Amino acid sequence: MDPVVRDILDAAVDEFAEHGLAGARVQAIAERTRTSKRMLYYHFTSKEGLYAAALSHAYAQARGGLAEPDYAGLAPQAALRRYAGHVFDVHLNAPRFVRLVMGENLLNGRTIADAEPVRRDSQHNLAVLAGILQRGVADGSLRADLAPLDVYATLVGLSFHFVSNRATFSALFEAGADPTRAAEHRRAVVVDTIERLAAA
Repeated sequence: MDPVVRDILDAAVDEFAEHGLAGARVQAIAERTRTSKRMLYYHFTSKEGLYAAALSHAYAQARGGLAEPDYAGLAPQAALRRYAGHVFDVHLNAPRFVRLVMGENLLNGRTIADAEPVRRDSQHNLAVLAGILQRGVADGSLRADLAPLDVYATLVGLSFHFVSNRATFSALFEAGADPTRAAEHRRAVVVDTIERLAAA
């Protein structure tokens, strides 16, 4: 990717994550990247086009920020635990991505529906999980009556919630708690929950 375009997209992710599509200012993105609104529109046509590109960029950054573990050499239950921990870590390490996804859901997912690279990567993530579950069913360690999408939705929901609701949840239940320890504890709980859900 062209470094100028990458800088623009990084700034756009920040701006749209902070202010949403309606509140974000293209001029603020231009000033931050030392370009012009005209240059942004040259690359992305419109504010909506820039938002769509930023959304796809945020997904790619979140998923590419951590190397995907090798699951093939692990027993199914161990692979599932590693998969669950990885998904949690992806969300924990990408709060801008979480905020942007929250905003996109407020827009009823109108932009993500057309983001084919995001759909392709998402289907890949689900297929990896399905492969782990199939291996576990075959050796008798994991349940045969669980749909991979249900396990994935549960895992993503728990992981996403920790980041998206951290401020309110912490204020209500964990005021003064060490953030690093809170994240480590929640990660362990999420991994255990997914393992217990899927165990035969």
